[in-house]
Amino acid sequence: MFKSFIKYLLVFLISFIVSVFVVYQFQGQVAQLRLIPEGVIKLIFPEKRVEPVVGESSTENLTSEILNANSFEVYIDEVEYFSGYSLNKDGSVNEQHMSAALYGSFQNDKTRLELYTRDGFLITKNKTTKFNLPRSYDPHNSQGGIRGVFFIKENPYAYLATKKIGCQNMSIIDLNTSVEIFETGCLPDYVNIHVAGAGGASMHHEEKILLSIGAPTNSSQLIRDLAQNQNSFYGKIISINKESVLDNEKKAIIKIYTSGHRNPQGIAKIDNYIFSSEHGPKGGDELNFIEENSNYGWPVASYGTKYESLASASYELNHKKNSFKEPLLQFTPSIAISDLTNCSNQMMAYYERKGCLLATTLRDKSLYIILLSDDYSRVIGYEKIEFGERLRHIAKQKNNKLFQDNDGSIYIASDSGKVLKVYFKLIKG
Repeated sequence: MFKSFIKYLLVFLISFIVSVFVVYQFQGQVAQLRLIPEGVIKLIFPEKRVEPVVGESSTENLTSEILNANSFEVYIDEVEYFSGYSLNKDGSVNEQHMSAALYGSFQNDKTRLELYTRDGFLITKNKTTKFNLPRSYDPHNSQGGIRGVFFIKENPYAYLATKKIGCQNMSIIDLNTSVEIFETGCLPDYVNIHVAGAGGASMHHEEKILLSIGAPTNSSQLIRDLAQNQNSFYGKIISINKESVLDNEKKAIIKIYTSGHRNPQGIAKIDNYIFSSEHGPKGGDELNFIEENSNYGWPVASYGTKYESLASASYELNHKKNSFKEPLLQFTPSIAISDLTNCSNQMMAYYERKGCLLATTLRDKSLYIILLSDDYSRVIGYEKIEFGERLRHIAKQKNNKLFQDNDGSIYIASDSGKVLKVYFKLIKG
């Protein structure tokens, strides 16, 4: 009896040790298996979405201030009917109610702003609309959801995080019909996915939509390496043929436009020249001049350093020697550069140049005015205007050009539940 007990105990201990060893050695694969039951659960019980509560702040609490920049004053006023759009009723931040895109247009000569949230709501002055998102929509620890919205012939399309049976990935859907028109491959290393790094910037270019897709991780080399894998759409700017999307009889034509990106969150165009703003790792945020078929180096080359290294080990710094495109400008330490657009007509006249870009920042809580040379080949310099707010999106027209109000004002969505009207009073002697 005692010998049998010892035998069973030894079998149990050996089995336990082997199980621990297998789980430790193959923890990524074991974690990936979680996607199967999680995907099934998501199909049966889709995510619950709570409607944003907006416009409830008192008038006394609305932002209104004047900032002094180098040669002009910046007037900032909070748009009252968006007040609190990213907040819960208790005042805490709900990351799924944060801005996924901000658009502006004129209706009967009046400004109409449309704010799209990560969890699929459209907020306008008079109402909030809830889109019928597919069951695969996934907030992924609140960092996921919708990461960008673009339009083709007035119809909205959303780029969002999705979770299916055995698969975590990114998709593009028609927001009005919930029909999926494109999906990326499944991400490896499920534990280390960071969907905040999934990109989502878009721009109209000729007969295409250019859309940025990041390599969404802070620490997974498996996911980073996808940026150099030409069989993967991660870490790329892709081109989407507009007509193929509108033709329901054909599959959407998607091609890789550029590669080697980490997390491009802004894209803009001056004349026919394209620029992109991109988050680096620890430092190394970039402003890039985008040329088709170019490679921008991630994760081989970067002016940032590695998150997981205690010694802050660097990447390759010289992009050119590796046949990569050097950034026009890099920021170390990181400013968490976010959205990017062309400057207003008023500001281009002031600076006497078309080579002028506006960039929002998250960590730096500032708006940057970036001045380019006449041939757009180099950065002359930039001016930083401190807002004290994490600035997310600048309002665009549906063709992705900057939206300007009748008085030249622009609009910016912040992470603190505000949309800010920003007017530049230029002083030139």
